[in-house]
Amino acid sequence: MFAALVLVVAIVFAPSAAAATPGTLFFTVGSPTPHVAQLWSVKEDGADPQLLRRQMPVDPEGGTAALSRDGKRVFCVCRQGEIDSVRPDGTHLRRLDDLPRGTRYDIVTLSSTGAAFWVKGNKWVIGQKPRGKPRKLATFNGGVVIDERVVPSPDGRRLAVVAYGCLAPGCATDETESVLTMRLDGTDRRLVYQGSGLGKEIYDVAWSANGAQLILSDGTGGESDPKGELPVHYPRQWFLVPAGGTDTAGTVVGLPESVNNPFFSPEGTRLAFTTPHDGGPRLTIAGLDGADPRLLPGIGCRGYCEFSPQVVAWAQG
Repeated sequence: MFAALVLVVAIVFAPSAAAATPGTLFFTVGSPTPHVAQLWSVKEDGADPQLLRRQMPVDPEGGTAALSRDGKRVFCVCRQGEIDSVRPDGTHLRRLDDLPRGTRYDIVTLSSTGAAFWVKGNKWVIGQKPRGKPRKLATFNGGVVIDERVVPSPDGRRLAVVAYGCLAPGCATDETESVLTMRLDGTDRRLVYQGSGLGKEIYDVAWSANGAQLILSDGTGGESDPKGELPVHYPRQWFLVPAGGTDTAGTVVGLPESVNNPFFSPEGTRLAFTTPHDGGPRLTIAGLDGADPRLLPGIGCRGYCEFSPQVVAWAQG
């Protein structure tokens, strides 16, 4: 009888899945100082915001950071001319390597291994391992040019790039954008999304945590066209595409056109993204289709909104 009572009490007071420790978001955001970014962390329920780095140098898209595979470090461009690491609480800032010369105005991205990637001349993907030398990973010829931002997969073993030009047989026009992935040595290139051209542009490519799919937007969005060069305005649509290239048309998901910078949750069923609000862009968490959006309270620009809040890592609780 006593044993049965103990079992009942244990079941009643056992923590439920819903009561699991909330995960932690790491994000960069514009600081009160112009042209400077900050690195913050916050629980996914909006609790316990922490300023990790007060002043980060910025590239054309803002601050740069990524969570290490083991979750024990955040790799970042935290000081001018350096690739650094900090603990998730912002302590123990350590220099890992110099930021390669000539990348000052390039968009440098970091992977979960601490490697850095960038694009030169819209033709070459360059990579640099920690304590290594920059080397050319991939070259694109035949009229194909690539976007300036390289997107490493969560395990750091593949790269996604946006390419302008025909990458598939029978293209109706060369004026189209596509997304492809490849290994770090530039081999095993896979077309994962084929755009439809007509002035559309691909933005905000992001990998799921398990590397099985990507999310991206395609369309002319809110782009102005004062010269009347675009044939027609296409509102931005959001697509999920398999990373293996088995469905290059993708599946439409119902995120609003105004969403920017999506980032997958660790379990892959939710997204964190930036949405416009009075007083500046804010961070929101919702389902993959935009359902049940939840605004994180108080998480937004810190006085200077040139760089929107952008999630760079999402750690499990």
